[in-house]
Amino acid sequence: MPSIFILAVGVISATYVFLLSLLHLTQDAKEPPLICNTIPFLTPIWKMISKGVHFHRMMRDKYNLPIYTLRMPGSRIYVINSAALITSVQSQFRVLSFTAIEANIAANVIGISKATNDIIGCDVTRDGSYLMSFPKYVHYALRAGPGLDAMNRRSIQVISKSLDRWAKEGTTTIKLFEWVRHELLLASTEGVYGHKNPFRDPAMEKAWYTFEPSIMMFVLNLLPRVFAREGFKAREYMVRVWEQYFEEGSYEQGSELIKTRVTINNDFGIPLKETARIELGGSQAILSNTLPGTFWMIYHIFSNPTVLKDVKAELYKGVREDGGVCTIDLSYVKSSCPILLSTFKEMMRVNSSGSATRIAMEDHLLDGKYLLKKGSTIMMPSMVQHTDHSIWGDSVHEFNHMRFVRQPGVKRTNPVAFRGFGGGTTLCPGRHFASTEILMFSALMVLRFDLHPLDGKWTRPRTAKSPLVNALPIPDNDITTVIRPTSDKVWNVSFSGYDYGMEIVAEDIGGTTLVQGH
Repeated sequence: MPSIFILAVGVISATYVFLLSLLHLTQDAKEPPLICNTIPFLTPIWKMISKGVHFHRMMRDKYNLPIYTLRMPGSRIYVINSAALITSVQSQFRVLSFTAIEANIAANVIGISKATNDIIGCDVTRDGSYLMSFPKYVHYALRAGPGLDAMNRRSIQVISKSLDRWAKEGTTTIKLFEWVRHELLLASTEGVYGHKNPFRDPAMEKAWYTFEPSIMMFVLNLLPRVFAREGFKAREYMVRVWEQYFEEGSYEQGSELIKTRVTINNDFGIPLKETARIELGGSQAILSNTLPGTFWMIYHIFSNPTVLKDVKAELYKGVREDGGVCTIDLSYVKSSCPILLSTFKEMMRVNSSGSATRIAMEDHLLDGKYLLKKGSTIMMPSMVQHTDHSIWGDSVHEFNHMRFVRQPGVKRTNPVAFRGFGGGTTLCPGRHFASTEILMFSALMVLRFDLHPLDGKWTRPRTAKSPLVNALPIPDNDITTVIRPTSDKVWNVSFSGYDYGMEIVAEDIGGTTLVQGH
């Protein structure tokens, strides 16, 4: 027995020495510093699983590095903490590519054919390719102007009519996340897909809620037919619904955005049956963060009496009352409510857990200092930037709804540090549509309703079980909430027009929007 024990210890020791030697022999001195290598190649995996979305923040606090390397079996990950290095990464969008990642996951997540995958994955960093062209196609439909105005108008009309019905119900009890999720799903999809919106069917809504939590199984290609069977069935059901939607030409009654998606696929020779599958990705872009984002916005406003008081006072300055009919204009909410907008951005700063990701297409010396090897993954976790004490000050871990309100004589926080909608080539093109929906829904809720938990105490839900694909987390448990209309007045939303985008991210500051390939 002792000899077996000694042999086992010897084998383990030899394996450890071999792995440690392999780690250092294959690590170039110019690469970012190597961390988390107690057990070579395995410690990073264990730490990321055990610490979850907080892992990168903990590594930043422990090592205080602008960038570091994680080594895992067959792969390298470079994690960036420095806002200055993020800017450098974003400027190298061909060498440090996001489109390469999109191409890699398209076939797995949405199940497109090989022929379509060949089109999408062809020359991913070349101007004129499918993925490099896509942002330019959708930019026109989503920039401030007629296309975006039409989507906003339609979605807000849906929200307003639904809240009218709830006001007539009087005091009632709801599951807050479930209720908000349903309201925003219908509003968002009506705005994009038009009068023949497939999500009007409860079966389609249910299918989406079944598919979304399993998306990571598809991304990793972990036998989803077996281990995500219900998600797979839901995906295929939605594909059949989308096939009917596109083949019947229903998209022609939809927004400029959905028409544009059909146009780019037609231009690249992708048939409508494949467009139906690709629209699963379109739905994910529309819904995955807007729905939980609206929930967290409502939570932060109504759970804090000071926030609620300040937001309500600001909104009421824009309300016109005539004969018992109250009207608020969309342009007022977008252009004249800095506290509401600041609350929205602070909600994203506090809750965002997403990470912008790139693949190195070739060896690259970042900022003239750090060697990023070909095939490696570069990650820029938003939580790292959003919890940086040097950027946000002593109140970094507090919810400060006034944080983003411009104050005379006070220097603006580096806008690159706010990563709520990504940045550079991964900047969310639909941020103005999503932001307008969330702001207007929140405004109408503040003006028209009181909310309080049934048990009398607001308790922040945990998010440990939230799907990893969501940049804004889904709560583990819901909040049973009493909703009560504050008056019997009639409420209207007017649309006087507002041709400028809101200053949400760095690329919006000064009226500049960065588009991939420019």
